[in-house]
Amino acid sequence: MIKFTCCISIFLMSSIIFAQKEIVLKTVPFQTEDSLIYIKKVFDTRKEKYLGHSITRSGEKIPFKLSPDAPTAVLNFTRASLLPSKNAKPVYIEIQNLDIQQSQISVKNILTRVHVNLVFYEKKNNNLQKLFNVRHYEDEVFAIANESKIFETHEKRVRAALEYCVLSFMNRYTKNIKSKTNLSYKQTNASDVFYTEPEVRQSELGNWYNIVTFKKRYSKHMDGWKISYIGFADNAKDFLIPFVISYDQYKIKPESLQSKRYTSVDAFTLGGGFDGYLKIGKGVYVNLSLNIPVGLEMTKDENDKRQHNFLVGIRSSQGIKIIPWQNFGVVLGAGLFQQIQTSKVYSKNFGVELELGINF
Repeated sequence: MIKFTCCISIFLMSSIIFAQKEIVLKTVPFQTEDSLIYIKKVFDTRKEKYLGHSITRSGEKIPFKLSPDAPTAVLNFTRASLLPSKNAKPVYIEIQNLDIQQSQISVKNILTRVHVNLVFYEKKNNNLQKLFNVRHYEDEVFAIANESKIFETHEKRVRAALEYCVLSFMNRYTKNIKSKTNLSYKQTNASDVFYTEPEVRQSELGNWYNIVTFKKRYSKHMDGWKISYIGFADNAKDFLIPFVISYDQYKIKPESLQSKRYTSVDAFTLGGGFDGYLKIGKGVYVNLSLNIPVGLEMTKDENDKRQHNFLVGIRSSQGIKIIPWQNFGVVLGAGLFQQIQTSKVYSKNFGVELELGINF
C-alpha cells in the first residue's frame, strides 16, 4: 500500500511538472558601455512564483514560469550586460512583482500585459539599504484569431520590461553619483524612456464579460421585452462603453387601444446607439443608454384594416446592473426608460424595466 501511494504521488508531481510551461529569457545585451554597478544577487519575494497561467480551449489552466527560476533568470539576463568588475558596485534586486496577465478587451482583441516591480538595494554594514523602486508595464494587443501567438511572445515582453527597469535604475544611480562626485559619465542608450515617477495605472487587467440578458418592460400603455448581448472589459475606468446588440418587441395593452380605434398593434425594432456603465463598486454598475430604435409597426383597426408604419425614434434608460460573480452566474438589473417614436398609436412612452441574464 505504501509503495502504491508513493507511485501515485510521484505520478501526480510529474504530471504537474510536465503540464507547466517554461519561458527561457534570451541573454541579449542591452548595455555595452562601462557601468558603475553590477547585479550581485536577485531575491524573489513574490507569494506566487509562477508568472501566470495559460488557458486551453477545454478551460484547463497551465501555469508558466521563468526557467529555471525567476532569480536565476533575471540575474543571468543582467549579467549579459553588466559584468562584475573591481570598479563596479554590487547591487541587489528584489522581485516584488513579475507576472503576465491576459484579458479580452473587445469582441475582436485580447490584451496581454507584463507587470514588473523591482526594488534595488546596496549593502551597507551587512544590511541592505533601499536605493530605488521601479514599476513598469509592457502591453501588446492581439487579435483573438491570433491568440496562439501570445505565449510565443511573452519572453520578448518580459525582457523589455526588465531592461526598462534596470536602465531606469542605472540612469538614476549614475546621476546621483555624478552629483556627489562631479565626475563625467556616459549616458545610457535609453535616456528618453527612463522611469521618473510611479506609473498611474491599474496593475490588474479587467475581466471581459459576455452577458446575455432578457429585459421585460412595463408601462401605462405598452408591455414589451428585449433580448441583448453585452460585451465589455471591466477595468479601472469610471465609465465603460460596452458592445451591445439587441432585439426587442412590444404590444400595446388592449384597454389602451380602444380610444385609438385599433384592435391590435405589433411592433418590431432593432436598436443601435450609446450604452455606458458607470462602475460604483465591484460587480455593481449604473447603466445609462441612449438608443435609436428602427423598425416596423403593424396596426389593425376596428374595420379589420391592416397598415404598416415605419418606426424611428429615441429611447433612453437609466438603471442599475448587478453582476455578483465574475466568471459565471446570474445578472440582475432594474431601471426606468423613456421613449419617443413615430408610432401611429402612442408616440410617447415611459415605464420600468426588469432584467435577468447570465454572465459567461
